[in-house]
Amino acid sequence: MSQKPCQQHFNTDELSANLKQKSIQSGLITFASQPLKLILGIGSTAILARLLTPEDFGLLAMITPLFLLVDSLSNFGLETAVIQKDYLDRQQASAIFWRSLKINSVLIGITALLAPVIAWFYYEKRLTGMILGLAVGAFSVCLAFQHKALLKRQMRFGTITIIELISLILSSIVAITAAKIGWGYWALVLQLSVMQVTQSIAQWCVCDWRPSKYIKDDKLNIELDSTMSYGKHLTGFRFLTRIGMHLDRILIGYVSGANALGLYSVAYKWAYFPFEQVYFPMFDVAVSSLSRVQHNHDLYRSYSRQGLMPIFAFCMPALAFSFVEAHSIILLLLGEQWLEAVPLFRLLAVAVYVVSMYRVTKWFYVSTGQTQRQFRWALIHTPVMITAVVIGAQWGALGVAIGYLTGTCLLTYPAVSYCLKFSPLGWQDFIGAVWRPLIASILAAVCLYFSTGWLSSYSDSLFLDFFAKSITYGFYYVAFWLLLPDGIASTLEIIKSIETSK
Repeated sequence: MSQKPCQQHFNTDELSANLKQKSIQSGLITFASQPLKLILGIGSTAILARLLTPEDFGLLAMITPLFLLVDSLSNFGLETAVIQKDYLDRQQASAIFWRSLKINSVLIGITALLAPVIAWFYYEKRLTGMILGLAVGAFSVCLAFQHKALLKRQMRFGTITIIELISLILSSIVAITAAKIGWGYWALVLQLSVMQVTQSIAQWCVCDWRPSKYIKDDKLNIELDSTMSYGKHLTGFRFLTRIGMHLDRILIGYVSGANALGLYSVAYKWAYFPFEQVYFPMFDVAVSSLSRVQHNHDLYRSYSRQGLMPIFAFCMPALAFSFVEAHSIILLLLGEQWLEAVPLFRLLAVAVYVVSMYRVTKWFYVSTGQTQRQFRWALIHTPVMITAVVIGAQWGALGVAIGYLTGTCLLTYPAVSYCLKFSPLGWQDFIGAVWRPLIASILAAVCLYFSTGWLSSYSDSLFLDFFAKSITYGFYYVAFWLLLPDGIASTLEIIKSIETSK
């Protein structure tokens, strides 16, 4: 039964009137939820890693690139357009929903048809059923994309966070139960599908907007075509970059098999974990906020600096610490059967440390509507990454990791420079946000490395040893942060921003 949508889903005037406070509150909600997500994610992974084998994780990693490519094409970038548009009404929202439904139905249908082809490519019959199972969850996400986009447009990130936490808990319980009763790799399929379906149902329930009946209207079609133009370049960028960023797993799976790919994919996942825990939630906050002030360059620069600082201040020290303590992290998190992944984890942690500096440029492309320039950059990015990992593949998984690291190092400076050339944000703003956490995290890592000997001598417990090193590293990091020029002033500014959000 169709319900009349509330105008509040589309009107952003009230939001714009108090945007700074709303942006800071949304960012704080995002950060406050990360410890819970971290505990749930680490806890479920630690249990599943001991119940399942690297081969089980490798099977899932074989088909993950397919679904990431499908995700890059789904909705044709329309979900981001819904957030970014200055004006949106009921008819436009409904037209976007029905157009995306057509696109997504075709994509999921093609995915199902490709299932036996992917199984043949990897010589793994088990992949056919896994792909069909994951297709159910992927389609549920497509059905609810508009509702989630409307929640983001209104910056209701507290609601989105609650939904994510509930779905994460439920999917983890289902996956662990399935693994315990011997379902093997199906536990991982269920974990992802249950999480996606749960989120989609909750988003439909929380957002009471419902698409109206499709009406043919020339003016509306012209407006939709304009929105699609924005989306097509964003989609092209996503598709091309994901080919370049995920070809490494395809090559390892094809050349070395599921076991080697399982080790690599888990190392990759946990190397990216600190960055993704902040970047993806903050992406929604940043795009929603920056889109509202894209025509006010002073406010845009101010909001950008406030958004970039937490990203770098959190992920850079976490990644530097992960590099030094890779052995302890893998042993505590996954167990002894995963220790072969330690060298891969270290290389990929360095790669993510570097790549974090240009992944954030997506904020500026999307919020200012420059998706065409973003697509042009993808035409440079993808060939470089493909060349790097193909060359590295000659030496197996370790060679691929080295190739991936080399490609990201080569691309970082030109990626940021190209983005900032036509952005309200300048190099001075960007460097101002990144230099302090970069230097403080590296210096803290060096100090920790030379402190590991005497720290380990105080405890025979792996957990207590890891805990002591974490506390010590945190002390080093904070100390260097404060000792660097204007360290105390920058800290007081952050505290002041938090207080003004209350």
